[in-house]
Amino acid sequence: MNYPESDLILRLDNKIPSYDVSLNGQTKFYTLCNILLDSAAVHANKYQFGYRDMQKENVYWVLSRFHIIMHEYPRMDDQVKVETWPKGVNKLFFMRDYRILSEDGRLLTTATTAWLVLDGNTGRPRKMEENYNLHHFHVDDFHAIEPVPDKLPRIKEPDRQTHVTARYSDLDINKHVNAVKYIEWVQDCYPQELYETQNVKEFQINYQAETRYGEKVQIRIMNASRRDPFEYLEGIRASDKYVAFRARVLFGAF
Repeated sequence: MNYPESDLILRLDNKIPSYDVSLNGQTKFYTLCNILLDSAAVHANKYQFGYRDMQKENVYWVLSRFHIIMHEYPRMDDQVKVETWPKGVNKLFFMRDYRILSEDGRLLTTATTAWLVLDGNTGRPRKMEENYNLHHFHVDDFHAIEPVPDKLPRIKEPDRQTHVTARYSDLDINKHVNAVKYIEWVQDCYPQELYETQNVKEFQINYQAETRYGEKVQIRIMNASRRDPFEYLEGIRASDKYVAFRARVLFGAF
């Protein structure tokens, strides 16, 4: 990978604490997702288009799609370096990529995200040209994951299903279920025995509708097959049958 020297690449150092390590000694997958999204927030604040800056313009960021590939998992007390950079605009999406590296430079994680800017009054997406000239804010031809995350399929005939209820600890500053909480919900669909020998190798989630406190979500699951090694999941709000999220996950040994 050619590595550009750009002021638009943010680099942050992190140490993995003991409370973010799972039963197999590896950093919890959803913790790494939190680390990635936190770096995006830090970077946005640095260039004055973070949460409070956007609030002044009556617009806000919404994470629409999130694709992560794990190459290796860090462990307790490991020092890691997080890198993130903007990739510019793709239709209505503002794209951002990420890498997590070990202290000695090994590639641990690659990820990409697609964000929308929504109008605070209508809840509808705004064109990027209307917001901070974000279409000029990007690193050219440098990708952690190049393609924009695809749409994910509807699950017509699930192999199994479960239910969750949105609780206080799931909520973010907008009183919606936090983006990473959905990832935790997906992980909790699988038993401890799986995580004793495997972990998430690749993951994609597409966010489609908000979920609020007390709402029940039916999670429909389609198992992996010989033709397709991914598990597919779909979260449907029980109250109105709106799809809250769709996801796919690939497990593997590390």
